[in-house]
Amino acid sequence: MSELDRVMKMVEGGQVVPALDRLSTILSEHPDAAWALAIRGRLLLDLREYDSLAENADRFIRLQPSNPLALTQRAAAQVFRGDVKSATDSMLEALTESGRDVDAFVLDVSSAVAFLLGRQGVFLTARVYASLAMMAQGYEGSQMSGSLLRQLNSSPTLNQLVKSIPQPIQRPDDADWGERYDEAATLLRSNKVLLAEAKFQSLRRTLPDEPAILSGLLTCAIWRGDVAAQSDFLKKLSACESLDFEERVQFRAVSCLVNPDDKDLAAECFRLDADIESAEPVEMAMIADSRFAPLPAEMLAQMRESEDDVPPRAGFQVLDRDRPEVAEGLPPIDQIPEAIAMAFVYGKQTDRSARVEIHDVTSSVLDDVRAQIQKAIGDSVQLNQKPSDPLPFLAVVQPQVAMVRFKASAVEADAMQEELTNTRMPLAIANAKWGILGNASLVDTADDDSKLLERTVVVRVAEQYDAIISKGEEVLGEVYRLAKIEPLPTLTIGDDEIESVANTDLNRIDSSQLNEESCLYLLQRAQQISSTPAIRHFAKRLIEADLPEDQKMAKLLAYSTLVNASGNAKDAIATINEAKAFAEANELPTANLLLSEVSLRLQAGDGEGFQKAIETLTQRYGNEPEVMAQLQQMLISMGLIRPDGSPRRGPAPGGVAPAGAEPAAGGIWTPDGGGAAAPPADPAAGGGSKLWVPGMD
Repeated sequence: MSELDRVMKMVEGGQVVPALDRLSTILSEHPDAAWALAIRGRLLLDLREYDSLAENADRFIRLQPSNPLALTQRAAAQVFRGDVKSATDSMLEALTESGRDVDAFVLDVSSAVAFLLGRQGVFLTARVYASLAMMAQGYEGSQMSGSLLRQLNSSPTLNQLVKSIPQPIQRPDDADWGERYDEAATLLRSNKVLLAEAKFQSLRRTLPDEPAILSGLLTCAIWRGDVAAQSDFLKKLSACESLDFEERVQFRAVSCLVNPDDKDLAAECFRLDADIESAEPVEMAMIADSRFAPLPAEMLAQMRESEDDVPPRAGFQVLDRDRPEVAEGLPPIDQIPEAIAMAFVYGKQTDRSARVEIHDVTSSVLDDVRAQIQKAIGDSVQLNQKPSDPLPFLAVVQPQVAMVRFKASAVEADAMQEELTNTRMPLAIANAKWGILGNASLVDTADDDSKLLERTVVVRVAEQYDAIISKGEEVLGEVYRLAKIEPLPTLTIGDDEIESVANTDLNRIDSSQLNEESCLYLLQRAQQISSTPAIRHFAKRLIEADLPEDQKMAKLLAYSTLVNASGNAKDAIATINEAKAFAEANELPTANLLLSEVSLRLQAGDGEGFQKAIETLTQRYGNEPEVMAQLQQMLISMGLIRPDGSPRRGPAPGGVAPAGAEPAAGGIWTPDGGGAAAPPADPAAGGGSKLWVPGMD
C-alpha cells in the first residue's frame, strides 16, 4: 500500500490527527511531496488551524507556484484573517490555473469567500463566488453558497438592484476591435478573470468610453471584490450617452449601492455634544419638555461602546413635534411624533465632566434639534457640532415613531402605522438631502433639468427597496409627484418571455396576457427575491383564476403566499378566513393556515380568536406529531411556553395571556411525550388530550 493510500485510509476512518502526524513525517522526509501538502491543507482547514494552514499554503506555493490547490489554500487562510482583497486575488489566480475542471476544494473555499463578502456588504462579489459553487456540475458541497444566496435574495432591506449581476453589454457587430474583445469575453466566461482583465484594459487604452469594454471591466472588478472600481465603472457607464436613459439611470443607481462607503444616497449626519455643570437639571428639563421622550432604563444599559464605559444616566428621543397626552384611542395622525435624534445625559465621572451627547442628527433637522437641546441645557452652554457617519437611505426615509404610550388595540396600532407611513415616508424621501443631488433634496431640485438623471436615480432606488414599495402604491405615487419624475410604464409580456424578465421589473408586470402556469412561475420568482407587490399581484391572479381540479393546491399555495405578504394582521386574517373556506370546500389540508392564524391572532391581540385557532388545530391535527411540534415551537418562540412544555408565568406578547396563568387539567402535549400526562379522552366532549395555551382558563 502506498503512503497516499495509508493516509487516505486514516482520513476516511476519522483518524485526522494521526493522519496529520503521518503527513508531517512524510514532508520531513520528502519536502517536495505536493500531494501531502494538498491533503494536509484540507485537513487543517477542517480543523480551523488557520495559522498552520497559512504556513502550509506558503510552502506549497514555493514548491508549485501555479498549483490551484496551493493558491486556494492561501485564499482560505486569507479569508479567515479577514483579508478580503488578498483572498479574492488568490482565488482568481486559482481559477485562472484551474482550467475547465475546478477542484471541489477550490469550490469549498469560494463558498467561504462568498460568505465573508456577504457579511461585509460586498454583495455583487459575494453573489458571483456563491454562484460559482452553485453552478458547478457534480459538486455536492454547495449548501453554504445556497444558504447565502437565499439570504441575499430574501432580504427586504437589500435593494433589488444588487440582487443580480449587471448584464454584460454586447459590442457593436461591426467593431474593428471585435476579435480582441471576443477573446477577452471568452476568457471571462471561462473564469480566467486576470487574463481577461488585462485584455480589456488594453482595449480601453484606445477606446476609453466604449460601453461594452467598460462593462467587461466592471465584471472583472466584481470578481476582484473591488467596490471602489465597481462604483467607478458603473458611473462611467451611466455617463455613456449612447445608452438608453433608463439604462444609464440603473447603472448610476447601482454605483450608489455597491460601495458601503458611498455617500451619494446617504444623509449627511452630525453629532452634537456639550459639557454641562450638572446632569440632574438637564435630565429634569428634558423630562418636563414635551419635545423629548424618555428611553426605558433597560435600553440605556446597552448604550455603551465597551464594558469599561459607563452607560448614560438618562436617554431621550428628540421629537419633531410635541408629545401628546396619554388617552384612550390614538390621536390624529398629524399629532403623532417621530424621533429625529437621540439624546444622552451622562453624569460627572472621575476624568470627565457631566455632558450631553446627541446622535444621528441629519442636516435636514439639524437646526430644530440644536434649538431643542440648547433650550434644555441653557443658552450659556456651548453646544459643539462635528460630522458623524452618514445615515443609510432606508434609515432616513422610514418614519421612526416615538416611544410614546397610547391606549389602543393592536389592530388600531397597525392602521396608525400604515397611515403614518403612507403620509410621511414620501415626504421623508422627497425632503431628505442626498449627496447625489449636491446635498439637496428632490423637492429642491424638482425643476432642475440638469439634475434629471440624478433625481431619477433617487426615485428608482426607492422603487427597488421592498421595505418601501411593500407599503403600498400611495407612497411612491406621492414621491413621483413631489420629485416630478414619471413612473416606469406597466410591462405587458407573453408566456414565452417570463424567463427573460429582470428581477427589477417583476413589480410592474401586467399579467393579463399570461396563463396560470406562467403566473405561478412568476409568483415563485417574486417569493425568492421578496418582491412583495409582485407576490400580491400574482397570488391574487391565481386565486381569481378558475383552476382545474388537479391545480387546487396551487390556489391554496397562492392564498398562503398572500397571507404572508399582507401589510397588516387584519388583512392577513381576512385572507386566512377565505383560504380556510376554500380548503374545506375542496377537502384540502388547513394545518399551515391554522398555524399562521395562531400567530396572527396573537399579533392582533385577539385572545378569543387565538384560542379558537388553537382548539381547531388540536382537534384536527392533535394526532399528527409534525404539526403539533410546529405549534409547540411557535408557542416557545412567542414566549408562551418553555422548551420543556411548561407555561411561562406573567403576561404574554399580544396581551392574550393572564398573569400567573396555570395549565388546565390535562397538562401540555409534547411530540416526545414530555410534559404532564394527559387524561383519557372524554368521548362526550369529542376531543383528545388538551394543549394548554394562555387564555385557556
